[in-house]
Amino acid sequence: MTAAAVRVGVDIVPVARVRTMVDADGAGPLHLMLTAAEAKLSRLPAGWDLHGVAGRLAAKEAVFKLFHIADQPLPWTSIEILKGPGQWPYVRLAGAAGRWAAEAGLAEIDISISHEDQFAVAVAAGAAVPPTHKEECHAEHDIVQP
Repeated sequence: MTAAAVRVGVDIVPVARVRTMVDADGAGPLHLMLTAAEAKLSRLPAGWDLHGVAGRLAAKEAVFKLFHIADQPLPWTSIEILKGPGQWPYVRLAGAAGRWAAEAGLAEIDISISHEDQFAVAVAAGAAVPPTHKEECHAEHDIVQP
């Protein structure tokens, strides 16, 4: 049996960067970075929740770092940061992110997000246990942790 290796990813996003992503029509490039479910969670009656978006983007970057993937772009919409019971964030993976998590042996990913006036920071952690069979590496896996 292979021992689990703890993996940790962290990222920080300036709220000012998110502010520049929102254009006059209220979308900007965020539609390429957030899923429809994330966009719905990130909208307030007055517009975008800039701190919430910055936290989600930081969380996506932190999760991506757990995969230890080189020379690949972050698959923004394959990593979803949603809200579970008690409004705690959780990760849902699909597509490339789901495959990379399976290849890394990540069955569960925990995240924590914090933000203040100018920055949002996120930490992602998971225990990586490599699959025992090569076929398991190529299976589609969704990680859902409400």
